[in-house]
Amino acid sequence: MRTLYIIGTGGFAKEVAQVAQALQEAGPPRWQAIEYLARNEGEIGRVLPFGRVTGTDALLAQRPQAADVAIGIGQPLLRRAIAARLAAWPHLQAPNLVHPGAGIDERRVQLGCGNLVARGAQFTCDIEVGDFNVFNLNCTVGHDVRIGSYCVVNPGANVSGGVAMGDACLLGTGSQVLEGLSLCADATIGAGAVVTRSVARPGTYAGVPARALA
Repeated sequence: MRTLYIIGTGGFAKEVAQVAQALQEAGPPRWQAIEYLARNEGEIGRVLPFGRVTGTDALLAQRPQAADVAIGIGQPLLRRAIAARLAAWPHLQAPNLVHPGAGIDERRVQLGCGNLVARGAQFTCDIEVGDFNVFNLNCTVGHDVRIGSYCVVNPGANVSGGVAMGDACLLGTGSQVLEGLSLCADATIGAGAVVTRSVARPGTYAGVPARALA
């Protein structure tokens, strides 16, 4: 079995490890160990939930054996940058980590690679998802949704049917995107905001209805 390396040591990295551990316990075990990779060498040896810090991300280039990798950082732009680096190392794979408690029929949901789907996330049908996205606790994704890559859908956010979302979007906690709308790449929707019109320009949008912030 491979090792699963989680890039990052913050709170979100620990949540990624928790999803991986839930998959381990649901069985059969997928990894021989879950380990963290830090930015600074001073963190090496630190014990975190379900694993410990064994090196920096330079370790991935130094150890050419096959391994699985997950991005434990919740900012869309950083996820995109890290994914670009991982593409240079063909011995690494980025599996989809789907919590056993998520509601997703993978026969009707097309997932790319490196996606994280947390407990309680609910997907309906005929959904296409790119790579390295995050679907956090108790979010919902409706029918016929198209989502790019590196997006972060935070807890309790709702994506209605027929929505199209570009790369590196962020939906804040409890936000809503109404049916049939589109979000351009690099759009950020604030917590609790309601998107009632399509978003055509990158930026941050907040309020009910959601409007661009100056």
